[in-house]
Amino acid sequence: MKTRLIILIFCLGFFNNALGQELTEELNKTPQELYDFHISKKKANNTAGWITLGGGIAMIVGGIGINLSGGLLDEDTTNNNKGLWLSYLGGATTLSSIPLFIAGGKHKKNAQIQLQNGAVGFDNKFNYSGISVVYSF
Repeated sequence: MKTRLIILIFCLGFFNNALGQELTEELNKTPQELYDFHISKKKANNTAGWITLGGGIAMIVGGIGINLSGGLLDEDTTNNNKGLWLSYLGGATTLSSIPLFIAGGKHKKNAQIQLQNGAVGFDNKFNYSGISVVYSF
C-alpha cells in the first residue's frame, strides 16, 4: 500500500512538471515584425513541402525500379512485389507534402494582410483602408 501511494505521488508530481506550461505575456508586435514572421514560416513550410514531395517521388521511382529489376533478373516472375511497399510509402510521403504547401499559402496570405493593412484585431492598432470622394461646391 505504501509503495502504491509513493508511486502515485511520484506520478502526479511528474505529470505536473511534464504537462505544465509557462504563461508568458505576449508583446504587441509591429506589422513589419508580423510580416517577417509569416514570411519566414511560409519559406519554412514551402521548403519542407518541396523536400517531402521530392523524397516521395524518389521513393516511388525507386520502388518501381526495384519491382522492374526484380522481374528482369530473377527467373521466377511470380513474385514481383519487392519494391511495392517503397512505392506505397513514397505515395504517402508525397501526399503528406500537401498540408505543408497549404500552410505556406496561409502564411503568405497573412503576411500580405499585415503588409497592406497593418495589425487589425483585438488589442492592436486598428488600421482601415478605404476610398473617399470629395465634392467641392
